[in-house]
Amino acid sequence: MQVDPRFANSLPDAPDGCSAALRSKIAWGVATSAYQVEGAWDEGGRSPSIWDTFSQQPGHTYGNATGNVAADHYHQYQQDIKLMLALGVKHYRLSLSWSRILPGGGRGTEPNAAGLRFYRHLLQELHAAGITPVVTLYHMDLPQVLQDTYGGFLDQQLSEDFLYYADIVFGQLGPYVKHWLTFSDPMAICQLGYGVGVYAPGVEKGTAGHYRCGHTLLLAHAKAVQLYRLKYQQSQEGRISMVISAHWGLPFDSSSKADRNATDTYMQFQVGWMADPLFFGDYPEVMRRSQPKLPKFKESEKRLLAGSVDFFALNYYTSHFVKAAPPAAPKDQVYEESLTDHEGRHPGTPSDVFWQFSAPDGLRLTLNWIGRRYQRPEVWVTENGVASPGESAKDRRNLLKDMHRLDYYRTHLDSLCAAVTKDSANLAAFFAWSLLDAFEFSDGYKARYGIVHVDRTSKQLQRYPKLSAYWLSQHFFRQVCS
Repeated sequence: MQVDPRFANSLPDAPDGCSAALRSKIAWGVATSAYQVEGAWDEGGRSPSIWDTFSQQPGHTYGNATGNVAADHYHQYQQDIKLMLALGVKHYRLSLSWSRILPGGGRGTEPNAAGLRFYRHLLQELHAAGITPVVTLYHMDLPQVLQDTYGGFLDQQLSEDFLYYADIVFGQLGPYVKHWLTFSDPMAICQLGYGVGVYAPGVEKGTAGHYRCGHTLLLAHAKAVQLYRLKYQQSQEGRISMVISAHWGLPFDSSSKADRNATDTYMQFQVGWMADPLFFGDYPEVMRRSQPKLPKFKESEKRLLAGSVDFFALNYYTSHFVKAAPPAAPKDQVYEESLTDHEGRHPGTPSDVFWQFSAPDGLRLTLNWIGRRYQRPEVWVTENGVASPGESAKDRRNLLKDMHRLDYYRTHLDSLCAAVTKDSANLAAFFAWSLLDAFEFSDGYKARYGIVHVDRTSKQLQRYPKLSAYWLSQHFFRQVCS
């Protein structure tokens, strides 16, 4: 990759709070997920996932886009590794397609040799390039056969099928992987997929579906972690966690004590719903008290869950406002979430998606909240990035000058560094979302998160690094982690 001198000579400085010494102590990387970048949806023995089925039905995504081709990473992974190498990237978070590895989905079905071979070659080439892989077992793309057979995450059979899948992956790919993540973003999987139904598989079962899905997911995670620790961890010397996504909660009216108190409740629902079981063995007390549809754990399940992560993996994108529930609200409505405060103001500069605003202070505050509640665990920020406004409508020359995204990263990384230097956050790693412009689920290809542009008008889906890629490369990716 040749650095465009017009870009190289105009790069802003690193954030004031991020000294070179500090940057050298943190692992910096980029992230993608299988369905969002791979394409090759029906090649190499892969069976359909729920996102194949969902996106191929008109009306579910912007412009009826699908991940059939996505960024064609399946065929172009070698070029993408060369691109990462040129940018100085040393850590790459990817996910595996469950239905590419296990087309039959569940227990007793045959692993797909072609799928395992693809991932083995990918991991081997990453290592040859000096890039450390961080591998997510599940990122939204459940084999459709498991959804059809028993309803996917609404049935506890899934935890046993996930365990079978995980055992195959650990055994076949574990020698190449030191950092595992079981699931990514349970809130999106469960609330959006099984609660309101705007994500695959499109099930609309409200809070009952949302909570039942989360319960299944937690037990699947715990069983997979137990398996890894008992059978593989000692010989493979790896670590394992699960990714939790969270918005920071700002008081709707900062002068209202009720609204200020509601923000902590909101964070317990956002983060604690998953993290409390992973650290303490059970859901937050406020959820157990107020949510009648929240399932209960057996004592043996609590023991299995408690301590089932080796580090805290966090996705942070934005902040939202939180208002205390009105007196007449139902018992299970303990707060109200809003995109504007009592004066109609947004939490920050808008993006290209309705729910995201640039709110860098929220990242620092979220890290502090996690540190207080979970006794200062090691934290990895596994996703952070922005869909810059109107980028999909710009010509290539203008979209590559992505100053909005660069400013988003500059301010958020400044906040991140402040959390470390001023608040003693135990931060170990940060991953920019995303390496490539990818399929962004219901937003299709309209929302662009990539630090590298993928030209969808070109036959080869040509890649072009954006200004933000050069900036991150110069100030973060090329730092040698000590």
